[in-house]
Amino acid sequence: MRKKLYLIPGTMCNEKLWTELLPYLNSSLELVYLDIPTGKNFNELAEYYNDLLGSDKINLVGFSLGGYIATFFSMVYPERIEKLFVISNSPTSLSTYELNQRSDILKLVETHGYDGLSRKKTADLLDAKNQTSRFIDIILEMGRDLGENEFISQYQYTSERSDLSQAINRFPLHTQFYYSEHDQLVNSSWFSGLTGSKPKLSVFRTSGSGHMLPLEKP
Repeated sequence: MRKKLYLIPGTMCNEKLWTELLPYLNSSLELVYLDIPTGKNFNELAEYYNDLLGSDKINLVGFSLGGYIATFFSMVYPERIEKLFVISNSPTSLSTYELNQRSDILKLVETHGYDGLSRKKTADLLDAKNQTSRFIDIILEMGRDLGENEFISQYQYTSERSDLSQAINRFPLHTQFYYSEHDQLVNSSWFSGLTGSKPKLSVFRTSGSGHMLPLEKP
């Protein structure tokens, strides 16, 4: 039986986020793509995944927003997790600036509709050397796949976040973080507050500013 890796994507991402990983995976691994259902806050998302995933311990991978969701789920149901791997996320509260920015964006979308990111803003999610048409097209395509309702739901229900560092420091499970050192969407100083003992807790930092690490550095 193949070992399963359960994957939670980020904001306006779907299974296409993970396509660059496939050539590197051993055939003994099976990827299980999870979505982020609409209209649910973090407690409701944790309950949803708990009901969905059955009773076995799982290996859970989360990217960006999915990294926060995966960490929150592991905090609520630690007995369900074998290993947790978080990519491009520091599971803590969003800044006042970012919360205000999200509120303004929601108002614009509700008034004018959702057109997705511009190519320029999409490129900004990638490290300068990875701002290729192929990666930009994948990100834009994922946004089109999910659409306006998904965008509004994710901004409405997943912006109010708490600092999960104290819970992480008490985790009985193996937890790993992976992020770019100059990623503007990650609070790199937050990781200094993690005091959990190795080898249970590991933090890996890579060079550059890329946020879309599953695409950029599979």
